Amino acid sequence: MHLLILTPWYYPLIHPRPHRWTALAEHWAAQGHKVQVLTGRQVGCPPSEVRNGVQVVRVGFDSLKTAIYHAIGQKGGRGHVGPAAGAPNWLARWAIRAYKTLWRGLCFPDDACLWYWPARRALFCHLSEDPPDVLITVSLPFTAHLLGLAAKRRYPALRWVADIGDPFSMPAFPLNNTWLYASANRRLEKKVLETADASTVTTAALVRTYAEMFGEASVKRMTVIGPLASGPVTPSQPAAKGERLRIGYFGAMYAPVRTPDAFLDLCNAIQRLRPSWLDAVELHFYGEVFPEFLPRLQQCPAVVLHGLRPRSEARAAMMEMDVLLNLGNQTAFQLPSKTVDYLAAGKPVLNLSYVDGDPFQEMFGAWEGLLNLSVRNGKLEPDAALRCLAWLAALAPARSGPPLEAALRDFLLPSVADRYASLFR
Repeated sequence: MHLLILTPWYYPLIHPRPHRWTALAEHWAAQGHKVQVLTGRQVGCPPSEVRNGVQVVRVGFDSLKTAIYHAIGQKGGRGHVGPAAGAPNWLARWAIRAYKTLWRGLCFPDDACLWYWPARRALFCHLSEDPPDVLITVSLPFTAHLLGLAAKRRYPALRWVADIGDPFSMPAFPLNNTWLYASANRRLEKKVLETADASTVTTAALVRTYAEMFGEASVKRMTVIGPLASGPVTPSQPAAKGERLRIGYFGAMYAPVRTPDAFLDLCNAIQRLRPSWLDAVELHFYGEVFPEFLPRLQQCPAVVLHGLRPRSEARAAMMEMDVLLNLGNQTAFQLPSKTVDYLAAGKPVLNLSYVDGDPFQEMFGAWEGLLNLSVRNGKLEPDAALRCLAWLAALAPARSGPPLEAALRDFLLPSVADRYASLFR
């Protein structure tokens, strides 16, 4: 088949969506399909290249920040490998505030709106000269789906699959000025769901949420395809014994959906019960840390910020941890992409759960290696510190073997790719 994928975020970015769609595109190319990707420009990347069998065309910029970085020839920005950022100086704080207030207050539908017109010209050139069998648009950013709507208007027979990594118009995810654009956001998202020939989400809970918001017609062509594991299942192994207990968090944090505050409150509560506790642990954070979280994290002497690292490096570090930490979403319809990597690692997991029906907890099921601590209205349950200390003292061994492999089978690349391929025909 001939597949054309539209996504502002692709390799070398390390977001969950670029990871997922770079792996899928290269998997299909290796099977002999013709795979083209239309994406945004990145510093140090050529405008066009064939990478691992995939024809990648880069036009426009996925955000105003990327355009500025490109203009000054600087690598960096969200999604790029780099050390943990320090606290911004006064000029950077002013620029961040202006960016959020002015640009984010006006841009529509999101920060990738700059990409729309260059990508639209390139898209229609593709469709007229070398039409694909299937067009796939990927969000976030939602701008990619606007291109799918434009393509479907001009070419009604074109098969269009809309892949939804995160919802767009729901209150917990303000990607633009909702005071100005709330009704337009809902109208456009509903139109995408009802116009696309197929749409995909990562949880059944999100299907139910969409049905409640937009009606059953919006989900009649919707399919659930879960997260993609980073690699094949390997036998889990205990971490090498060290002087300190190593607890690792892997992923980004986004206010107000996912924040470190409750975990740091837990550390303080344990410290009051056992004053020497922080001297006996290391708290490793791998991933991007936005400026609003830095002050509290830097106040904790046990915290080590590693920044965004290559996936192979992060995966190796994950296997060196004694305990993995999950900061749950404050919504019940999303599953963090790292969930399957945590599951594959087989390590004990400390999960801070913010909602009833937590999808992270449901995926792990009943296992003594998983400790769930409830957080409600920003507050931990009263006995959380005592329960955590008792759990850490009797830490369960890592798990592996056929049951774990069976649980992961649907999240490995061949299975995920086949689920999408079933929608292409």
